[in-house]
Amino acid sequence: MGRLYVFGHNGFGQLRPDRSDNFLVHPVELEATEPDDGGDAVVTMVTASWSSAAIFAANLTFAGKTIIMTQGFLNAESHQFRKFETAAVRSSVWTADSLVVVREGGECVQVDPCTGRQLGRWNGPDGAKFTDVVCGESTILALTDTGDVTMLGDVQSINPTPLPVHVGENVKAVCCGKEHSLALTVSGRVFSWGNGSRGQLGHGTTEACNTPQVIEALEGVTMVTIAAGGWHSVSVSACGDLYVWGWNEAGQLGLPTSKHKTGPSDGCTTCTDKEPISDMAQQGDNVAEVLVQATPTIVDLPTGQEVSKVSCGSRHTAALTKEGQLLTWGWGAYGQLGSGQTERCEVPCTVEFFKQRRVTDVWCGPWNIFVQVDK
Repeated sequence: MGRLYVFGHNGFGQLRPDRSDNFLVHPVELEATEPDDGGDAVVTMVTASWSSAAIFAANLTFAGKTIIMTQGFLNAESHQFRKFETAAVRSSVWTADSLVVVREGGECVQVDPCTGRQLGRWNGPDGAKFTDVVCGESTILALTDTGDVTMLGDVQSINPTPLPVHVGENVKAVCCGKEHSLALTVSGRVFSWGNGSRGQLGHGTTEACNTPQVIEALEGVTMVTIAAGGWHSVSVSACGDLYVWGWNEAGQLGLPTSKHKTGPSDGCTTCTDKEPISDMAQQGDNVAEVLVQATPTIVDLPTGQEVSKVSCGSRHTAALTKEGQLLTWGWGAYGQLGSGQTERCEVPCTVEFFKQRRVTDVWCGPWNIFVQVDK
């Protein structure tokens, strides 16, 4: 059934409502949600905002049902916990004060995170069914089963009728950073749009782009998954290579911002909390310092590792390898790297705690991480 571990920022009780720690620097187990009838359930998804989290578990006793456990800042109070059951859910995202979920039947609804009560609903364009929903700092995007991207509105104002976002190809995945969006097409191409002030669009500049544009630097390489952090972007190729671009001020790209960084590590001995010397690429000890990477580049991983999934927090990144190991890097002030430290790490490091376990999934919140492992 798997075990769920959490670490990072817990100031609102979003990781463990029963603990008063502001942050958890070591992975701590969070018992998976179980049905009230005592049946079995398996965690299928986690979505987190800066102050709350929602854990979704499939009810194995009654097919077609999902148990949702919400925790953290709810109803204007911290360290809260709620649990309710709803129709099966396939995707979800937090908005300002509610959850938006896509149900297995393709319906996209806004629900109260304390009760599960439906607050709003969207109809798919031309009868299409929704398959995914994501949210940036302001914009809510949804994907349909016809491969179209639609804009549901912003976090304060919901569009009753979704507005089309024209990518020009069938899309199979979409994600949002704070101010930018990425789309992965069926053919493995990556498009980006939004604010590009930190190079997060991957077009080689820091200019904004109002409409989806293909990332030319990735042309010819088939991508299988994408992820967006606050101001950085990541994609994984069919060969398991990890491509990164955007802001790197805390090492969230896995590229050095300090002179002594040399390469990936099987542990987190290369962590540091020093501030970067300047905002320009410099050369020191044969290692170039990078704060903004406006064009996608491959990141070196520990020897022999290939990535199967990647997830991004605001300024940190986590990758799941094909061998079931967890790599983390970037900003670590709240312990969100799982290394037992609060320093940042500028290169991908294997999390020691999970070396003797097989990780099966990972989800990043803005300042924390949720990890599922085999029992």
